[in-house]
Amino acid sequence: METTQASIIDAAIGVTPSLRARPRPSRFGITWSLVLFAADLASLAGAALLAQSAVHATFESLFTSPGALQTVLFAALVWLMLFDRIGMYRRTFSTNARDEVYAALAASVMAMLPALLIFLLVPALTPFRHLLVATLILTALGVGISRFAAQTIRTRTLPLATRRIAVVGTPDRVAAVPGDLSLTTADSVVRLPVEGFDDEIATVVVAGGDFTKLEWLRVALDRGVDELIITEALPPEMMPGLLRYLESRGVKLAFAPMRIRPHACDFTVRRDGGLALLYPRSLAICRPGAEAARRIFDLSIALPALVVLAPVLLLIALAVRLDSKGPVFYKQRRVGRHGEPFDIIKFRTMRPDAEAASGPVWARKSEDRKTGVGKYLRRFSLDELPQLFNVVRGEMSLVGPRPERPFYVEQFRKMLPRYEERHLVRPGITGWSHVNMARNVDTSAIGERLSYDLFYLEHWSIFMDILIICKTGFEFLFHAAA
Repeated sequence: METTQASIIDAAIGVTPSLRARPRPSRFGITWSLVLFAADLASLAGAALLAQSAVHATFESLFTSPGALQTVLFAALVWLMLFDRIGMYRRTFSTNARDEVYAALAASVMAMLPALLIFLLVPALTPFRHLLVATLILTALGVGISRFAAQTIRTRTLPLATRRIAVVGTPDRVAAVPGDLSLTTADSVVRLPVEGFDDEIATVVVAGGDFTKLEWLRVALDRGVDELIITEALPPEMMPGLLRYLESRGVKLAFAPMRIRPHACDFTVRRDGGLALLYPRSLAICRPGAEAARRIFDLSIALPALVVLAPVLLLIALAVRLDSKGPVFYKQRRVGRHGEPFDIIKFRTMRPDAEAASGPVWARKSEDRKTGVGKYLRRFSLDELPQLFNVVRGEMSLVGPRPERPFYVEQFRKMLPRYEERHLVRPGITGWSHVNMARNVDTSAIGERLSYDLFYLEHWSIFMDILIICKTGFEFLFHAAA
């Protein structure tokens, strides 16, 4: 080995000027999963008792009505199975107790639909429908409260899960790995760049697998790492011995082939004879079935929303017209799916000549170009409501990366290598970055926004879309989000 240089352990390193490391979902252990399951069962039971008092009905006749009790138990089982299917007992995306309430409400919305369908279609349950619907609603509230309490207790009593990672390989590759890892503030990384890595490995192979000769391995073990990431390929005959050596010391071994990066795709590893084959696959959100599901989801919410909100839209349009001269709606060119431009529709909140002299200007929180009505529309995000028409027209989705103007897209493409991946899906009225960051941020934060957008693309599910909509409804429409 020519040189081995270990940097000090830095908390949450990997933050580059262009793209911050993204936190990973927090995974639950078996004990905590059982605690959450028991809490949900208790919420179901408690909700049933409260509903019985609220609607002045009793459950006793369920035992005498043919098939009724079995149907109710089946509906409760479906509820719990859906919670398990969407991962409520395995992991969480929440960073605080309040976010856990949104997750519980989103999961409850999904679980309610099949349960309500069962109750409506089974004739034997007709006398109990009010009681059962009240039970479902109270269960959703109870689950939200119990999850809030559980997350608060977990945060205060259990230490944040940490990883101590060592990255070994050639200097340029070691420098690149941490920036692409999903790290939290509790994680730490030891960089171990090695000049002449292959020569050192060859020496160990000749010595019959004496791993004590690897200085970087001694440093990693001395630092107490629990995961070792190697950026180079190892000789096949060395693998079994090194794996046993590390497993006996409680260290996981992983490889990061730097020429294969999971940009906009997933990888699965399969053995085929004596080969380990990597099979790339499109992200779940990019597959045809997901596209159809998202479109149905968008229309099922956007169309009823336009009908319900029609009086509100008319009142806002009247207020904009009376407040200042100019059009009611403001159309602006944005970049959509696959880089196709479209005109986004908003209520006008600025003077018609706001950019006549300056050209494109990045939106700021302290905006002096707003109209009198515009500042209130911006504060409560009401200026975004006409984008429901963009959703119906298929130019946008309810949830997705926020669309940017072509002028800024060209700049960000040069700054951020993965920026173009945001355009794999339709842009959204709201999104994961929108509910985790301020609505108006400086251009220096665009890397962090991209990190959230990539996280959404890589972890998408209908449940996540409902979660984002729930959080948007509570925190953007009723708080100062602009």
